[in-house]
Amino acid sequence: MDFKFHFALYFLITQTAQASLPPFKAEKLIEKSPLSSTVIVAVIDTGVDTTHPELKDHIWFNQGEIGLDSKGQDKSKNNMDDDGNGYVDDFQGWNFSENNNQVQDALGHGTHVSGIIIKESMKGSEITSRTWTTSVRLMTLKYYNPKASSQVNITNTAKAIAYATKMGAQIINYSGGGSDKSSIESSAIEAAQNQGVIFVAAAGNEGSNIDAAHYYPANYGFKNILSVAAVDQRKKITKFSNYGINSVDLAANGQMVYSTLPGGKYGFMSGTSQATAKVSGLISRFIATHPDLKTVATKISAFINSQPQTQELKGKTKYQVAL
Repeated sequence: MDFKFHFALYFLITQTAQASLPPFKAEKLIEKSPLSSTVIVAVIDTGVDTTHPELKDHIWFNQGEIGLDSKGQDKSKNNMDDDGNGYVDDFQGWNFSENNNQVQDALGHGTHVSGIIIKESMKGSEITSRTWTTSVRLMTLKYYNPKASSQVNITNTAKAIAYATKMGAQIINYSGGGSDKSSIESSAIEAAQNQGVIFVAAAGNEGSNIDAAHYYPANYGFKNILSVAAVDQRKKITKFSNYGINSVDLAANGQMVYSTLPGGKYGFMSGTSQATAKVSGLISRFIATHPDLKTVATKISAFINSQPQTQELKGKTKYQVAL
């Protein structure tokens, strides 16, 4: 099976240990309104640097695996499945590639997209990064092992989707994909749809029209999937990005995006992965400020309709929206 994980074009442009992310400004891209609830975004990727200065206050914690058990032991370290969900000490999520609770990111991709999600979730708000911590949480689900077979990585993907659905994620951010369908992956996404979970999926980095050359999971066609292409600063589809007027919903900036990296560092990456993360961040903010929207279909439709259209995407995406 041809299943490929796209590491944002597999390249890191540059990184620096000292610079900080550009300020989390109130850019007013979404109407300003008070927060109403916490939105959990499951990042199914290579893990996350949960101690990064920009991310540590935004990490999701499994409430069933923190605090003290009946013996006075720390639930996060007592080697017990305290909440009975099938995973031992999964207090910050789970590492499906190694079947343990070690979710730290050694490859950088998951940390990079996580920083984008957090930054974008704050657009349209006058709330600072330190007071925003009660609104968006990152559920860290590590699935990818570069040494594992494609089938193993797909199986881990399906398990991660099921975990996110069971543990209350409202949004799943996923950057992997390939040309063949997977029944277990498809079933997991359909189950997430049935539970009202939005699945934001990268369109892929082959520069192909995936109306013809399909790319999954972006091409599954479930109502909860938002498939995302990458555009440059001019709102034009990048040379590497897949596209498709029937298969790709919208696009976002995916070229030379600055974000977080492991070890408290920062750097640039390019790819539909970065565009996908931007959409996940913006729609998480939208959901938090629109609690009246109850179904996946109404949430996605309202979000898309709230965004400006651009003629640059005519013939490239379904809704001609470039974020």
